[in-house]
Amino acid sequence: MYDMNELLPVVALLTKQYTGIESSSVTYEKANQLMEAVIYCIQEAQESGEATLVSRQQNAMQAYKAGAQLVRRKTEELLAFYEGSKTTFCAYGNGFLGDILQKGLPAFFQNYDEKYDPQNTILTLDYPILVDLTAFGGIDCVDRYVRSLAKEQRFLAKFGEDYVRRVLRAYCADYAELPENIAAIVFTNVIGHVLAGRKLTDRLCEADLQRISAQYASLDAEEKEQFRGKVSELAERFLTQQFPGEEQMHQYMKNGLPDISARIENAAAHNSLDKVFVY
Repeated sequence: MYDMNELLPVVALLTKQYTGIESSSVTYEKANQLMEAVIYCIQEAQESGEATLVSRQQNAMQAYKAGAQLVRRKTEELLAFYEGSKTTFCAYGNGFLGDILQKGLPAFFQNYDEKYDPQNTILTLDYPILVDLTAFGGIDCVDRYVRSLAKEQRFLAKFGEDYVRRVLRAYCADYAELPENIAAIVFTNVIGHVLAGRKLTDRLCEADLQRISAQYASLDAEEKEQFRGKVSELAERFLTQQFPGEEQMHQYMKNGLPDISARIENAAAHNSLDKVFVY
């Protein structure tokens, strides 16, 4: 990163563009925002890995302009991706997902200030996804979020809206107000069918759940340590078989496996698999 003496001329330029030729005076808060905008764009350039846009020999002004170009391009590309995907997006009756799809994302594209406030994510992203985005802001965060949602949507579409809604309703009667990731709920239920050797169209019965719990109880301590690995292996095999060629989606859904496996293991140990394998 550049030192303050190198950054100040860049901030001064951005301030002049913001205020116009008539004035270069801004509030302390606005000056802070513009400084953050400059730093955000420079970091965007430095982390892009695109040698054609950034090099070690660039000064702060050059790095900022390269980063600003990247931010603009990323915003345009994400908007095009969203416009091309939104007609296939489905909230499945969940209010948190519905709000982000129908209100949040359109508001982001309408209000995102890629030049003077690119670091501002704008959205609260109340619907949880399977990856942690706390290290990201602005278009970097929203880009990852939207593309993660798209991967979830492709996963859920495989099962059909009616099936997804039945699973969600069995999981929680008031699932419309459930602040959980619905793809993970469905994926967990799918894993239950794989463990029980049942078709997805077959609803799991008490005997299926008791058999899985009994199998877990019969394991010794070392085998129980390996249980999560077995669950993950079966889940990955399902993804490979059912979604051939969808490697990026596989990788995304696998982010949920550590938590899913832990929940299954805990439920099996306490004979409460009906809380996770719900349909």
